[in-house]
Amino acid sequence: MNINTIFDPDNVVWAFLLKLYYLAFAGLLWFLASLPIITIGAATVSLYSYCFNVLEGNEGYVVRTFFSTFKRVFLQATIVFLIIAAGLAFLVFDAWFFLQQIPMLFFVAISLMLLVLVGTVHVFPLLSRKQHSLKTLIISSCILGFRHLPVSITILVIAGLHTLSVYYAPVTIFFSAGLACALSTMFIRSLYIRIGV
Repeated sequence: MNINTIFDPDNVVWAFLLKLYYLAFAGLLWFLASLPIITIGAATVSLYSYCFNVLEGNEGYVVRTFFSTFKRVFLQATIVFLIIAAGLAFLVFDAWFFLQQIPMLFFVAISLMLLVLVGTVHVFPLLSRKQHSLKTLIISSCILGFRHLPVSITILVIAGLHTLSVYYAPVTIFFSAGLACALSTMFIRSLYIRIGV
């Protein structure tokens, strides 16, 4: 085997490793852009947008792609994130309260939390594809979430595994979001192509 072909930038292995590097770097951008907390929505939409571009073979420059999307969706993504976060925070508080006072209702709160997660799991990927009104975005996400339950659950499992990896190895928070998002995007993109979204 020729040594030059091993280190050739057009080599399939190097191309794959380069994509992994860019996805990890996009994950770092997501982490940095999410630090103010209220910007998590816009950062997540930007990360999904970059991951869609990578899978479609037109990723371009990571920083430019990420922050142009961030600027474009900032207001709407922030509003949606705050609505979802407020709803989930309310349900988490309810679950904690019911666990202390009325244990039977604890499972009701957990069930409602899972329903909210399934109903909103497509909000950020949809927003990364194109602008929607807030009402249309939430309704479309709910329809997709419940109609295509296996994909929605897969995305939630990937997010859960990513959260566990950050919990057990905190250093992974700097790069793992991009890889987890790319994995989710593979399932989401396949679904969206199949149903014409």
